[in-house]
Amino acid sequence: MSAGGTQHSGWGNAGHNELTGSYGRRLGYNGKYYGAKVVATTTTGSFEGYGAFMLGASSDSATTKIFVAGGATIAGSEFAVEKIYDIAPEKVQSTGGNIYVFKRQQ
Repeated sequence: MSAGGTQHSGWGNAGHNELTGSYGRRLGYNGKYYGAKVVATTTTGSFEGYGAFMLGASSDSATTKIFVAGGATIAGSEFAVEKIYDIAPEKVQSTGGNIYVFKRQQ
């Protein structure tokens, strides 16, 4: 039985180490974005909760579609490749290259 006010099993890396993964949860992640997914050629992905996207090489065609949260649909030819757009995609449809979708810090 512990004489002090703690019922802790010890300090030997029992959840108190920055390397355990709790750093991001406690203090937030570094940078503007903290997660990403890739939508490969000829696939569609649903990304509710994501806040930005980037078109990869060859994905800037008119048949590539970005379905924006709120109802709009924008063709891939309206965007430059390799530039991150802070537009929340609800769904993306790639027909020519990879599309990268990012989770944004709040």
